[in-house]
Amino acid sequence: MKLKDIHTESMKLQWNFYERTINNYSIIMRIMQSAEEDLLISHVPRVFVEESFFDTCKIMVDEDGIIHEGFYSIDETLNSLDYGTVAAFNGSAATASLVDDVFGYGLLYIYPLRRDLKTIGYLVLGKRYWMDVELRLLRELEIVCDIYNRSLLLGNGGAHRVGVYSAATFEKVLEVFPDPLVLIDRKGYICYANRNAKAQFETKKGFFLGERADRAIPGLPEDLVKKNRPFRGEIRYKLQDDYRMFRVESFAVKNAEGKGEWRAIIFKDVVKMKVDEEEHLLRKRTESVGMLAGGIAHDFNNMLTGILGYAALMRKLLSDAKLSRYAEAIEHSAQRASKLTKHLLNFSRRQKRSTGLVDLNALLDDVLFLLKQSFFNVRIERDFDPSLPNIKGDEAELQNVFLNLFINARDAMDGGGLLRIATSRQDKGYVCIEIQDTGKGIDEALQHKIFEPYFSTKESVSNLGMGLYLVDKVVKDHGGFIEIVSEKEKGTIFYLYLPAPSLRVAEAKPRKAPVPGQSMSDKTILIVDDEYLVRELLKGILSETGMRLLEAENGEEALEIYERHQHDIDLVILDVIMPGMKGDEVLRRIRKTRANMKVVISSGFMSEQQRAKLKEYRVDGFLDKPFKDDDALSLIAEVLEK
Repeated sequence: MKLKDIHTESMKLQWNFYERTINNYSIIMRIMQSAEEDLLISHVPRVFVEESFFDTCKIMVDEDGIIHEGFYSIDETLNSLDYGTVAAFNGSAATASLVDDVFGYGLLYIYPLRRDLKTIGYLVLGKRYWMDVELRLLRELEIVCDIYNRSLLLGNGGAHRVGVYSAATFEKVLEVFPDPLVLIDRKGYICYANRNAKAQFETKKGFFLGERADRAIPGLPEDLVKKNRPFRGEIRYKLQDDYRMFRVESFAVKNAEGKGEWRAIIFKDVVKMKVDEEEHLLRKRTESVGMLAGGIAHDFNNMLTGILGYAALMRKLLSDAKLSRYAEAIEHSAQRASKLTKHLLNFSRRQKRSTGLVDLNALLDDVLFLLKQSFFNVRIERDFDPSLPNIKGDEAELQNVFLNLFINARDAMDGGGLLRIATSRQDKGYVCIEIQDTGKGIDEALQHKIFEPYFSTKESVSNLGMGLYLVDKVVKDHGGFIEIVSEKEKGTIFYLYLPAPSLRVAEAKPRKAPVPGQSMSDKTILIVDDEYLVRELLKGILSETGMRLLEAENGEEALEIYERHQHDIDLVILDVIMPGMKGDEVLRRIRKTRANMKVVISSGFMSEQQRAKLKEYRVDGFLDKPFKDDDALSLIAEVLEK
């Protein structure tokens, strides 16, 4: 299932839950009204049919041998059932039962009404046609029926006691309801508020009950009380330093005659849900930027491969010192451009959310390199500990943490100042990343609030952000913590502590590639690349080795050539990203015919997932674009001599 479909399905489930909640509490409110008017048996069946998915409701109560009945239906069939028939069918069951295809109905729900251990009656709900009822719907129905049962209990106090008991029970239910709930009269004034509503909206002066709802609750629409239909919406507002967001459900509460006397309003706090949505959107947006950067770097690398390679070849062939210096300058410029694409590729690869060992120094270096062009007036100082161990973590999340903190630092300095980044190994099993700016600083009173979701010192609601909340969340998810040192107008220092492994991971020593020897002269190489410049460059680099060179500009042509010459070919240099058939499919088909064929992958951009997939087919080496002639020769010689 696609992510979009999962999100849509989740929203539907939440919406269905809110609608069911409204219907269930409307039933309970109307039961309370019926209790006060002594209509619990005669009127409540109509309530159940109007507010639930059932077509028919019949209530039968045995009071000292006298059967009292209440009935309402859009179909008269169930009214023929009598107390004795239902009692015989239900037997001694003390709990509710759901029965298929009985008494002419596709679905029947029988709830025994009880006083202590004795059954005193039945609440029967019927559906003309069968339907599949989920377990959670049955549980909700059981709760509503249980509240009705409690309200029906008769003691020595008679009908008056029933009303009092039912009202008290219902008020207790509302008081512990997990969401804020208020009742407003026809003019919009608050006549009831449960415990959570008072805690959420009541001011320190205690003014809430008796106030106009749209004046007491920020963001509530002024015309909400004028709507005669269920209202669904969302309100959001800022209260001092806190940000509030509620999904609002409003519906009429009817009296025994079915007329609306009040409106109930339920406020569902959705800040946490919205934070999760925002977090997901921010990650997807950053991943999209990473994909765009990777695509640009791929095309750029193909062009740089030609520039860098031909400049190196030309410099070797030129005897004129002046022209040789020009060629060297071209080569040097191409190498600088190559460094930029390398940082872009690193950024893109990390956005694939690869979890493993993270080189923090390299990660910080990549982020700073990409940001320095937009930090025009910011002086950047680095102080990286070269012995800093790799840590276990998610590269994408940590990369976004540093992006966020660096951009915040620039904004705090109004685009100009000093940004200092240092890394160090701590004695207590942590590595520390220190990020210092010379900006405006943060008031001590606000320092404990800056990591809360939607916190902002800006007045405009549209400027509310979640950056530091996500920073703190990622650091905590990695088992770390953050310390802040800041003074107003004296800058801020963030200390990020992340757990270090107990043992340092041994760094791989660079391999010494073998020098190309005479044994290469009798080899045959197939070059597969859709870029003409790259193919010509490789032919130029390998021309002096005496090798036989074959070339193909796409996957289909490569397989045709391979099929004709597979017993002569010693090595395939294969591009991954090509129009039509991709390089991984070409490699898969080659492995089917010859498992030991030596293959070098050449590409300007590959994700970690692509590399892992290619390694499953046993790749002998990777020649990342752009490459220099010596790098290509050394790798090819190393692979051939294995």
